Amino acid sequence: MPLSLLHALDPMLQRLQHLSDFDDGDREAILGLPHRVEALAAHAFIVTEGDPHVSSCVLLSGFAIRHKVAGNGGRQIMALHMVGDLIDLQNALLDVANHNLQTLSPATVAYIPVEAVSELMATRPAVGRAMWRETLIEASIFREWILNIGRRNARTRIAHFLCEIAVRMEAR
Repeated sequence: MPLSLLHALDPMLQRLQHLSDFDDGDREAILGLPHRVEALAAHAFIVTEGDPHVSSCVLLSGFAIRHKVAGNGGRQIMALHMVGDLIDLQNALLDVANHNLQTLSPATVAYIPVEAVSELMATRPAVGRAMWRETLIEASIFREWILNIGRRNARTRIAHFLCEIAVRMEAR
């Protein structure tokens, strides 16, 4: 179904309700979050390291990456993000972004004010648990990426990456 026929935050709701038992109030609270939707070109920055953190983002269409830039200018990709991912939920408690988020393809992003995310987590325990689980799942994937970079050979890295993408796409 085209994004225009859905509520903009439906991909976020679909992702989170697999992680916790939601009642109708939880679903309404998620869909009622204040947000703005922006269409971005490929390679556009969603968040730039050092920016003040004022909103959390949900990837509504396209693909994005999380990366850091080394002192020599080299870029290290830390994560690949897909539709429905809350791509910077862990930054909801930080004042300043400590990494970059950038689109790989044309993408649509919903920006939700940090205060609204924090209030939602505090007032809707099932949603808070789902967001916490989402953060832990992302941390687990990140640990695998670190292992890939540090200890696996090229063939194993590619195989693991392809398996990760297949599993994540199937889960959507």
